[in-house]
Amino acid sequence: MSIIEWDTVKNWVYDWLCMVNNSFDTAMNALTISPFSSTITAIDTALAAVEGVALVLVSLFFAMQLCNEAMLLKIQSYEQVFKIFFKFILAKVIVQNARGLMGIIFTSFNGIASGLASGTYGFLSGYGTDALLTRPDDAGFMNVNYLVKYLETLPTFLILMGACWVINLVLIGRVFEIVVYTAVSPIPLATFAAEGWHDSARSFVKSYAAVCLQGLIVVLMFYAFTQVMDLMGGIDSVGITIVSLSLAMGVSKSGQWARQAVGCG
Repeated sequence: MSIIEWDTVKNWVYDWLCMVNNSFDTAMNALTISPFSSTITAIDTALAAVEGVALVLVSLFFAMQLCNEAMLLKIQSYEQVFKIFFKFILAKVIVQNARGLMGIIFTSFNGIASGLASGTYGFLSGYGTDALLTRPDDAGFMNVNYLVKYLETLPTFLILMGACWVINLVLIGRVFEIVVYTAVSPIPLATFAAEGWHDSARSFVKSYAAVCLQGLIVVLMFYAFTQVMDLMGGIDSVGITIVSLSLAMGVSKSGQWARQAVGCG
């Protein structure tokens, strides 16, 4: 009589592999969600209200600069007046096309991330149960060694599942963040018309690019998982646990890394 058979243990490990890979694929599907889809009407609704406020700000910045230049007697030619009007018109065009500009940034980064994600199924798909589970030479009393071997791999799979849950939370939260950034984008972009406020608009664009870049960073970390394991000498229970913990911490830090990459961290 035996407690458990080796084939049963292999089936349990296989089920865990499938759970991890499916959880990973669910997270990767978040990259295919476009905040600019026609089904997401929150952006259009918010932009309809925010754009009017942004245009008022642009007009206010224009009037303030025109009055300031006139009071300080800096306007000495038609070219200077034309320069102020040109800045006003340019800022107005940027505000009215804020959604399209944000869409270009989003598509540029997200297209690369989506392409990498669609090219692979599960970051553990390259490993089978034999790579993660070594059959003990001695089955032990009532095959108890088989059960012990399974329990040794269980913490590793729990860590891997935790990493996948983290990536799900990060990427779904990223979708909401992009929606909010896009919805309010006309207001920070309106500061292009203000003298001395250009840094505010540039910082906003950098922050938006960082949010979009975050998805690519997360995908690259999971995409490189097997390569890192190979560099560490192949897969084993200790090595995969260490790399999995590093992966989970890396995913949680992906937003900070993305901001540093674009110079706004």
